[in-house]
Amino acid sequence: MKKLFVLVVILSGLFFTACEKDNFKPQEDELITGYSNTGNKRTCGMDAKMKILLSDPVYKAQHERKLKMINSIIGLREFNSDTIILPMAVHFEQVSNPDIECLRALAKSQIAVLNEDYGGTNEDISKWQNIAGNTFPGINNGKAHFKFCLATKNHPDGYGLEDGDIAVTVNKVTGENSSDWSGYINIFVIPNTGVLGYSPLGGSGNGDGVVIDATAFGKGQGCGSIFPKEPYNLGRTLTHELGHYLLLDHIWGGGCGIDDDVTDTPDAEQEYYGCPEIGVASCGSTDMFMNYMDYVNDACMFMFSEGQVTRSSNYISTSLQNIVNNAAKVCGETTTEATCSDGIQNGQETGVDCGGPDCIPCGNSGSSCDQTPIELEFVLDDYGSDITWELLDEEGVVLYEGGDYPDFQSGEVVQDSFCLAYGCYTLIVEDLFEDGLCCEYGEGSFSLSIDGYEFVQSDGEFGANEIIEFCIGEEDGEESASISKRVISPRVPAKIEAARIAKKR
Repeated sequence: MKKLFVLVVILSGLFFTACEKDNFKPQEDELITGYSNTGNKRTCGMDAKMKILLSDPVYKAQHERKLKMINSIIGLREFNSDTIILPMAVHFEQVSNPDIECLRALAKSQIAVLNEDYGGTNEDISKWQNIAGNTFPGINNGKAHFKFCLATKNHPDGYGLEDGDIAVTVNKVTGENSSDWSGYINIFVIPNTGVLGYSPLGGSGNGDGVVIDATAFGKGQGCGSIFPKEPYNLGRTLTHELGHYLLLDHIWGGGCGIDDDVTDTPDAEQEYYGCPEIGVASCGSTDMFMNYMDYVNDACMFMFSEGQVTRSSNYISTSLQNIVNNAAKVCGETTTEATCSDGIQNGQETGVDCGGPDCIPCGNSGSSCDQTPIELEFVLDDYGSDITWELLDEEGVVLYEGGDYPDFQSGEVVQDSFCLAYGCYTLIVEDLFEDGLCCEYGEGSFSLSIDGYEFVQSDGEFGANEIIEFCIGEEDGEESASISKRVISPRVPAKIEAARIAKKR
């Protein structure tokens, strides 16, 4: 028998962080009280909601972690596909004599408004392109690469929904949190909330969501007691509140010099109501009152900035992967079989059109391996969305890459495999938040193996990265595997970093 040798050098980053991860999941909260939606001024209860949530020190630590992570990202963090799908469920509460078909149609129309507004395809975006945008040189309206869908299959039990039904419940949910609906952006439509709506500043996808008053949901004539009132009858209260869920603050921040953490939204002294004249100014610059995150009437808000779309996209990428990863299961045509060619992860696939018993291994371009089969296995902690990896050849060219993974799946095993010719390679595993896979938020780890034999075992206790250099080949006509040494390194070596940037394919 040929002797196969594996020479391994392991380098572990020492980047650790004092910021904490946590798995705090808010319990069902009482509705915001103490607000009065009087007159025609828009009202939003986000600040009051956050005051309640931040009184919990565990939630506060989680929120600060989110802010630190997002504010550390420069530019748009790439997704694994061109368009990300975010599943939604709409829950109508306290409805008398409900007309279910009317409510379903109303929910569909509201989701259509969201997709138009976030995608920059709304009809009145022409007001920005032809008029308002001229007063903001160098600033463009944003066009999101994510879409919202009303879930259509694999609904939670106990809600009377079958595959093919859209995820709309009537008088089945109470309050503003339902753990049955984890993995969705939930919309709770409730009468007499005292405000038009509210949301946490940065949602979790753990059964939480956005609360919308029954007088501000959807567009048109409504359905019985669920009817949008002018001037908030174009569905944009949800556009605004969902922005909060995706970590967008009010555009005026806290006044002149107090930022909303978005670089291309000008400072403003305070909110605007009604329909101001284009060109109004404060803080030494023209105010972008037509932005969805201001307080003007529905008809007078019609755009997000590119910076806002980037911030919300990065938040989805870093903090809402549990929702992203649920989309293939609950959105689209009803099927439980993996097709291996439909562009989504379904059935028993472990990636998009790859993995599982039916499809080719993820990262492998062929259905069989005529070289050396290598398996990479991760045991996740609570924050799988932090983890990415690359496999490089001796020239620094990226051959395979993977991640990120779902959050709140501690202990879940994720496997990937690839075929390698004899030679030397480098595996780089990186953690976005620089605290590794272990151990405060789950006992994560990863390993490399050949034919079931683990020749690398990482305990997951690294900071920003762990780097493994290994070689495979033959020795003395027999198969073998060995580890030569372990070396500590504080960062990705400059030579590797430069090579992979220059030659990545």
